[in-house]
Amino acid sequence: MLAYILCGGFGTRLRSVIKDSQKAVVDIHGRPFLALVLAQLREAGISHAVLCAHYRAEQLAALLPALEAESGVTLQLVVEDSPLGTGGAVLNALRKVPPSGRYLVLNADTYLEPCAYSLALNAVRDVLVGVYVEDRSRYGCLDCSAQGEVLGFAEKGQVGPGLVNAGVYGFTAGALADLAVAPASMEHNLLPCLIARRSLFVCEYSGAFVDIGTPDSLDVFRSYFSGSAAR
Repeated sequence: MLAYILCGGFGTRLRSVIKDSQKAVVDIHGRPFLALVLAQLREAGISHAVLCAHYRAEQLAALLPALEAESGVTLQLVVEDSPLGTGGAVLNALRKVPPSGRYLVLNADTYLEPCAYSLALNAVRDVLVGVYVEDRSRYGCLDCSAQGEVLGFAEKGQVGPGLVNAGVYGFTAGALADLAVAPASMEHNLLPCLIARRSLFVCEYSGAFVDIGTPDSLDVFRSYFSGSAAR
């Protein structure tokens, strides 16, 4: 099974902590964050992953052999000549390393349990993983039908609990095949295409969900992972 991992972000909100480092390889008690994500993917059945990169791609290239050896996942690095955004990065990687069947797309800065990836892998339709959070203001909320069809995305800033996009997608081989490679956002460009076709559905997940995109959330994760590892 194949996964495309989005590692191209600049990590702007984490700049005070990671300086000029790649966000995906931020240190978590002596291990790069990406190593933890790969371990979860491997447990879910992923055997091959494509790292979609731009900013500080050379850091990923240097770590590739160690990450591959530790995780048991075959890794390939696809580097964008210029930033393409989350959607464009996926389209670029799909052209360079075409999938032969169902595949995952995920963010490199979010930690979930293996069952989240299994949900997306084992679904039949094109899906995203949704998770309930107590405060949806950072994420925006999913608008879904009673049958689980994704109808749209509410803007960020709304407060209170809700079902949000966990940043994990399971796609059929041809889901994005007709889209040209160009700078694009996953949420603002690619997913709306699937919504317009009425082909995008949600898989609801209940488990750990930590986005390390801010200094506070990174601290929370370091504390969480230290405690969970101790158990």
